[in-house]
Amino acid sequence: MLREAELQRLDDDALIAYLRTAGDESARTALAILVYGHWHNVARRVSLKVPADAVEDVTGEVLVSAIQSAFDGSSIGEFAVWLRTITARRIADFHRRRAATTVPIDDVTVIAPADDEIELNDLIERLLAGLNAEHRRVVELVVLQGRGAAEIDGVSVANVHQITSRFRRALREELDTG
Repeated sequence: MLREAELQRLDDDALIAYLRTAGDESARTALAILVYGHWHNVARRVSLKVPADAVEDVTGEVLVSAIQSAFDGSSIGEFAVWLRTITARRIADFHRRRAATTVPIDDVTVIAPADDEIELNDLIERLLAGLNAEHRRVVELVVLQGRGAAEIDGVSVANVHQITSRFRRALREELDTG
């Protein structure tokens, strides 16, 4: 049984080999050293591609997957290299789980997770509710239905552009602050 100071001097492959044969208490210490040694680096990589509120969860998934594969024999090559591969896969899994819905609004493209689609619709409805009936009609026809400014009866093309521009600006501001 190795002491903690001795375990800390081992490289990843030696730690994994030790973990496979160690007793409970010593294995826990070796596992903690292995996880702690990689947590910060994995979290940093994950934070580059995953929202801040999900970084810790995805980082944990990466390390659990890496450690499980190290013990079931499916680990390929050095642990650090395998860890990078698993990190990339877990980030991809995260984004796959949060299948995105794209809502194009001319020069603004909103990508919202499927769970937030209702919130996006509520935001658009709230912004539309703040408009008078004529402006709401213009926004619905031009921005939401994709009609051209010249197709809107009773409103000049310049005014259509002003109305839709203000709506898009308000939507962008809400999305940036939300």
